Amino acid sequence: MCCVYLQGSMRGTLVVVFQALLWPVISASALFTVGLQESVYEAELHGDVGLVCLFSKVKSLSDLTVIWSRVEPKPAVDVYRLERGTENHNYTSAMFIKRAQLIHEQLDENRAVLHLKKLRIKDSGMYRCIVKEGDDGDYKQVSLKVTAPYTPVKKSIMKTGQDEVELSCESQGFPSAQVIWSDGQNTNLTEMSNSTVHSTEEDLIHIISKLTVKRDLVNNYTCSFLVKGEIQRMATFSIPNDILPHSSTQYVWIVAVVVVLLAIVFISVILRRRKNGQENRRNESPKCALLFSHSSSAKTDYTAEKPPSLRSMLIRQYSELDTNAEMKSRLASYALLSKEGQSLNISSILPDKKETVLLLGEPGCGKTSVAQTLSSCWAERITTDPFNIRRLHLVFQVDCGRAKGDFFQVIKSSISYEKPLDVPEFRETLLGSTDCLLILDGYQEGNKDLDETLQWFLTERQTCRVLVTSHPGKCPALEKNVRTVLQLIQKPEKSG
Repeated sequence: MCCVYLQGSMRGTLVVVFQALLWPVISASALFTVGLQESVYEAELHGDVGLVCLFSKVKSLSDLTVIWSRVEPKPAVDVYRLERGTENHNYTSAMFIKRAQLIHEQLDENRAVLHLKKLRIKDSGMYRCIVKEGDDGDYKQVSLKVTAPYTPVKKSIMKTGQDEVELSCESQGFPSAQVIWSDGQNTNLTEMSNSTVHSTEEDLIHIISKLTVKRDLVNNYTCSFLVKGEIQRMATFSIPNDILPHSSTQYVWIVAVVVVLLAIVFISVILRRRKNGQENRRNESPKCALLFSHSSSAKTDYTAEKPPSLRSMLIRQYSELDTNAEMKSRLASYALLSKEGQSLNISSILPDKKETVLLLGEPGCGKTSVAQTLSSCWAERITTDPFNIRRLHLVFQVDCGRAKGDFFQVIKSSISYEKPLDVPEFRETLLGSTDCLLILDGYQEGNKDLDETLQWFLTERQTCRVLVTSHPGKCPALEKNVRTVLQLIQKPEKSG
């Protein structure tokens, strides 16, 4: 009896051992799983974000299906679909068209990355990522929170009574903020305040908070905008110092009357002197003549010596004589395609702020002509503006076929300016908040100085839009890193 029990016990132990040894093999071969890199993402309004799903290794990307959808708030909407290696936009919600894209280069690394750009407050919610290989699949969900920092506080003071004034603080952002009022002794006065809240067109929370205080009581008052318990914005009033300019308008009227009287006296003196000097202008008062002569000549010299602005020089440089009909005819002969071969409107060639667009095309397909048309439209020689480019402050068109030196040297050499450019000011213009477009026509990798400084510029710029034209295969590193790659082809001429 004892031997039978020992044999059964040993047999059960062996079964458990074999199951433990074989489970990883069975699990790996039978289960397709999806994991997360992060479960919660936070991003700012008008910014970009990449939502990441990790999935098991697949045999072929042509058999891969990736479906991103926003499941909360209800109703659920489709964001992006890749079905067995092919994009399908038939189900994509209108609110995500042209703003949602899958980073295809990441699929080779088993990462389904959904890139959302130009974020809106309404984009916040729960997103579901479904990944399938054939019929095997799995899914995970991630949360996205889109926020907007509160704007600097706009404060104002208004007299409400003989001895009272109303202090007002105004700001907007997202999510909702609590406004706390306090005085110089850190006494909480929030219960005495009155706040109004409403939503803007961009779904921001617009808050106006008001507090009534004694105008003759010396004190400091502070309004603080708190989000999740942390101060985002604040403003301070110093009473009665801040009230003096607002206490009464009588001082303003007195100053205005004095200025008007002085102006009348001055004009009367001038007219009298002119009347007395009509018979003999040479005998005019030397002081008066010297004053007006010197002032006029100084103004004329200043006007003559003032150099034209950089914008004026660029407009003059890029002005073309094409007519509207010629431009429309030229643009109609081109076809613009996405990287996946989808037909696009020619206006899609203009990058968004801080976006780089790579335009590829075979030699002679018209890339340089399109670049020149962009510059010409901006210079306002042509009344039609199909690209909506005239809203930009500056446009720089650079012929990279003759490029020598680093990035800034190449651009500087392309500008026909009458005076030497201030290089630090020029760098600040390109790197700063000026809304401008940089066209690098005929760019190809191989110039080490230019390649490295261009890569640095694309990382450090704040606003500048960049359009790069090149031949296929001439800039592989840039093509790999740039999200928007377009193709320009020449339409075949119609017979007859």
